[in-house]
Amino acid sequence: MLELDVKLSRGHFDLSARLAIDSPMTACFGPPGAGKSTLLGMIAGVVVPQRGWIRLGGETVFDSRRGVRMPAGRRRIGLVRFDPASHPRQTVGELLRDTHRNSVRSGTFGFAGVVDLLELEPLLDSGIQSLPAGDRQRVALAHALIPAPRLLLLDDQLEVSGVSNSALLPYLTRIRDELNVSIIYVSHSLGEVLQLTNRMVLMVNGRVLGFGDPHEIITDKILSAGAPLQGIENVLPVTVLGHEAENGCTIGYYHGSELVLPMAAHLAPGDSVDVSIRSSDIALSKQYLRGTSIQNQIKGRLCAVIRTPGHAVVQIDCGITLLAGISLKALHAMALREGDTVYCLIKAHAFSYLGNPSRDGQSLDSREVSLVH
Repeated sequence: MLELDVKLSRGHFDLSARLAIDSPMTACFGPPGAGKSTLLGMIAGVVVPQRGWIRLGGETVFDSRRGVRMPAGRRRIGLVRFDPASHPRQTVGELLRDTHRNSVRSGTFGFAGVVDLLELEPLLDSGIQSLPAGDRQRVALAHALIPAPRLLLLDDQLEVSGVSNSALLPYLTRIRDELNVSIIYVSHSLGEVLQLTNRMVLMVNGRVLGFGDPHEIITDKILSAGAPLQGIENVLPVTVLGHEAENGCTIGYYHGSELVLPMAAHLAPGDSVDVSIRSSDIALSKQYLRGTSIQNQIKGRLCAVIRTPGHAVVQIDCGITLLAGISLKALHAMALREGDTVYCLIKAHAFSYLGNPSRDGQSLDSREVSLVH
């Protein structure tokens, strides 16, 4: 059980949050600048609230009135987030073995157990700087897990790092189930949230607008909200196949489908890059369409329909979850039901590139992953 009631003012930004979380896996969602990273920093002990209190498992770790401020190192909280100023020089094995030696509770999980769970054995002799971003994420996750935290916090600052945590989702499920560690996971993708958990915190402008079932929050808070929340983003990891200069496009590959993307001549064949697509830019069809100018048709299975008085959001399994916004009239006319096969129709120019790509297994982003616990 995590309970908190905290306040913090910084310049023109005010954060005020009150929560009681008892779920083993909780997603924290909201637009950039909502205060998600600051809230995680308060829980971890690296950001100090000006007022309020925080209790974890019935133990008070912060209380401004009583003068309680437990140091971050004593809270048994694993914080995994991106930090551009971090440039570790060690090999993976050296870092994790040092972490194990310096952790009084590391025997709970064990060095070998964490390495096995996160499939890091082939990387132990590799330098951390030489790893692609996705592998560095798993190393950062292992670094936070080896001290046997009671709570794991994952910060997904896409606007800072250019790297999403989507590849970590299967590992997070294993950590929750096999190690019995509770997790709070910051995400910019509602599709990831729906894959990961049935508990979500919605934050906007430093306030908690909702906590509970993601479908209910999407219906009650997001779809009926103002402009800052209406742009529900989907994120797809794609591999660059090549370019068609004469047609002004880049060809990518995702989950069995070739995608026509905006021209990105700086990318080379083999590069991996995340692209985003707004839910409102996805149309649906029950059949593969021929003779259309829409060149991207991604096949998937309809998982859920989230209805509101004005329109609906459809959840589709296309390897990862995609969310598509459609009108209620279209929903009824197509007679869409859970289990239906559908095609997500997306124009090439509707895709946007996120961050920097990985090339031949090497990240092109010079910013590193922070290894903090």
